[in-house]
Amino acid sequence: MANYKIRCEVVKVNTETGCCPGSAKCKIGEVYNIGPRTPEPGMCGRAFHSIHPMALAMRFTDSMFWEKPDGNVEVTCPDGFVLYRLSRIKET
Repeated sequence: MANYKIRCEVVKVNTETGCCPGSAKCKIGEVYNIGPRTPEPGMCGRAFHSIHPMALAMRFTDSMFWEKPDGNVEVTCPDGFVLYRLSRIKET
């Protein structure tokens, strides 16, 4: 059975400053590794709740029909400011 860690990267922030106006202040390039425990350092809780269903499905499967051809999934935060890219970490 597959059991991947998921890389979650901030790829776009739709503000003039490039910083999310929410309390977590996410910035382009931030990376979180999602595994059996909540990611560190300090991922926005609202965004995590949006990302979690996709990340959970990706953790325990080799592919999902909604993925892009390169195996990535993009998820937008509930406020619409931040775009996250999820991908599997394939350990050897």
